Amino acid sequence: MGRDRPIERAGLARAFFIFVVGLGLAGVLIAVLNGPFETIAATGSSVADSSQAARGQGYIESFWNALPVIIALLAFLQLLGAAAAEGRFS
Repeated sequence: MGRDRPIERAGLARAFFIFVVGLGLAGVLIAVLNGPFETIAATGSSVADSSQAARGQGYIESFWNALPVIIALLAFLQLLGAAAAEGRFS
């Protein structure tokens, strides 16, 4: 009952694997969706006729450009949380 099973000791390794795979899949997803996003953004800029619409489109494009950094930060926070939990419960 008190023995450590190998699956319980692999928590941090599993979290690191999820970190690496998650970053890879997010990169592939962003690369695939970049073309359609650029098309939609170009269409939106030709249709936008007010300064508010142009400002909103600028916000969306800024978010899209910052998305890889946001995803990397969230993945790092997940890894940091897993490391903290591993240290607290081991």
